[in-house]
Amino acid sequence: MTPIPPAGSEGEPQEAHLWEYIYVVLRRRRLVLAIFLGVAALATLRALLTRPVYEASAQILIERDTPNVLTFKEVAQVDAARDDYYQTQYKLLQSRALARRVIESMNLLQDAEYGGPRSPEEIEAVKAAAPGASQLMEGAIDAFLRRLRVLPVRNSRLVTVTYESYRPDMAAAAANRLSQLYIQQTLEFRYQTSSEAAQWLGQQIEEQKTKVEEADRALQKVKEQEGIVNIEERRTLLDQKLKELGTALTTLRTERLEKEALYRQMRGASNPEELPEVMRNPLVQSVRIELASLERAQAQLLERYMDQHPEVVKVRNQIQETRKKIAAESQRVIRAAENDYKAAAAQEASVSSALEAAKEEALDLSRRSVQYDNAKREADAGKEVLNSLLSRHKQTDVAQELKNSNIRIVDGASVPRGPVRPQKTRDIAMGLALGLFLGIGLAFFLDYLDNTIKTPEDVRKQLGAPLLAVIPEIGSPTDVVIKSGAETPLADGYRLLRTSLTYSWPDSSSRILLVTSTSPGEGKTVTSVNLALILASMGGKVLLIDCDLRRPQSHTLLRGKKSPGLSDLLVGKARPSEAIQRPSGTTLSLLAAGTRAPSPADLMTLQTMRDFLEGLRGFYDWIVLDTPPVGPVAEALILGPLTDGVVVVVGAEMVPRNGVRHTLERVKETGARLLGVVLNRAQVEKHSYYYGRYYGHYYGRYYGSPPAQTAPARGKVANIREKRNAR
Repeated sequence: MTPIPPAGSEGEPQEAHLWEYIYVVLRRRRLVLAIFLGVAALATLRALLTRPVYEASAQILIERDTPNVLTFKEVAQVDAARDDYYQTQYKLLQSRALARRVIESMNLLQDAEYGGPRSPEEIEAVKAAAPGASQLMEGAIDAFLRRLRVLPVRNSRLVTVTYESYRPDMAAAAANRLSQLYIQQTLEFRYQTSSEAAQWLGQQIEEQKTKVEEADRALQKVKEQEGIVNIEERRTLLDQKLKELGTALTTLRTERLEKEALYRQMRGASNPEELPEVMRNPLVQSVRIELASLERAQAQLLERYMDQHPEVVKVRNQIQETRKKIAAESQRVIRAAENDYKAAAAQEASVSSALEAAKEEALDLSRRSVQYDNAKREADAGKEVLNSLLSRHKQTDVAQELKNSNIRIVDGASVPRGPVRPQKTRDIAMGLALGLFLGIGLAFFLDYLDNTIKTPEDVRKQLGAPLLAVIPEIGSPTDVVIKSGAETPLADGYRLLRTSLTYSWPDSSSRILLVTSTSPGEGKTVTSVNLALILASMGGKVLLIDCDLRRPQSHTLLRGKKSPGLSDLLVGKARPSEAIQRPSGTTLSLLAAGTRAPSPADLMTLQTMRDFLEGLRGFYDWIVLDTPPVGPVAEALILGPLTDGVVVVVGAEMVPRNGVRHTLERVKETGARLLGVVLNRAQVEKHSYYYGRYYGHYYGRYYGSPPAQTAPARGKVANIREKRNAR
């Protein structure tokens, strides 16, 4: 149950809250102490009796890449950049095959930790057995792996290999041996892979040699059939010839086109004498100079002579002859251009014919070399593959002999100086802490499960009902009835109850009280008797009526007679003067239960009890009704509305709060006036923190120590105590 903070001052909420939790531990201190001592004792015994275990660790470096000794790639090279590489290595370190090799190499089957010693014949039989076939070897491997731990060092390439043993030298030797055999196994895996690759390459080389020989024979056969000799040189020369002829043909064709265009231009000219080619002719140029001189001479003669003058005619004739020379020379230039054009055309045709002949020769050679080319490709491809296989085979032979690894032992395991467990001081301290934790935890758990009403705070907060008084527990069950003039905590509790009830009625008229509870054993009868006694001590007339016809106890506590009583009055077998008695040593009147009735609820009808109680009201100041519990029977609910108030007795730490809450609701539903709750049998001395605010811490000092129990418990009070002890 969650502790409820005490109703202290507002200035001390944290201190009060802390003490609430401390109280939970103090309240169940015996349980906490028992668990604490038990766990501490077990931890101490375990630390003292456990056989020491030693642990040795070796550290291994696993590089991603193998040291680059060779320039070529190895056959067994692993891609260490993959994420699963290191996980694979961790599993290999914990593999059963590696563990078996360690066991065999260290001869652990003869060691006492593995059930040794054994006979040599048995050891040989186990070693000769196949993996998984020997139960003894499999058990030893399991035992070895249970003691082995592989711990990767975070953010590094280091791995810690840890082994546990009862002997320090064995722990160090096993860790070192496992690391060495792991590196050896890695090299063996690489050697085995290289060996298998070399064997396979050898087979492939022999097969490829045969294929290359067959391809060479096929190539030679094609050469003989087609009559091809030195075909590659012929192809080279022919290709060069085709290239040269093609280049020459292109050049000649260009020249021919240029000359043809010039010739056509000259032949179509209207004045051939004005052609650039004619004008550039040296002869034409000299003739033109001569013509210009003659024309100047003619012009000079015409200035002095007539047109028909012999000198003029002579010069004119010379001019005509000169012009004829120019015309004749122009025609000669045109004919020369025509001849150049025709010569270029003839040369082009000749080169074109030679090119066509070369093409025909190339096509013929190509047709004849088809089979040769196919056979040549097959032979070349086979030789290339063969050379590659031979090269790889040589590389594999070299790599096979290389004893190089990417795994190294960084720190070998050393013999441990002390055991890893048990660490006695630490284990005992942890046992003490665990015992304290379990004890306190169980105390809080049980307190959480405990839903009974224990304190006045529970009454106010959980029930929401007025608290009339707190009646403390007493040491002796024989002193439950208070004595006249007694000065005890029990008597003071009932005086406080009397005061609370007196304040409920300002006037001094006759009052009828009903006392009930939720379940049997909460002390409602004792409360009714003591309440009647304490009310009678004030000098008033008090009548106690025992309405619990099923289990009457009031007459026993007051040493009176059981009958005649209430049941006898209700059935008419006795008169009030005969049934009401005054117990010896008291000033109150008692109406006992009387003869046992078969059906008390039918006997105490509403109208009958109303008339009966109203008839008694005029004779007494206080009438106290001791009724059965509300839970099992209905008498309290029948009588509640007929009284001036109902008092519910709640046994501390006896009844769940939900049951008490249900009782209060049922009482209110009948229309009866609920005066409040009496918290009975409160263990004030045991729970001094809760009750200190009501009684203070002076209880023992003021009243003295409670009397010791001198007689065994008897009767109803003894049953109540037994019930509480059982809870």
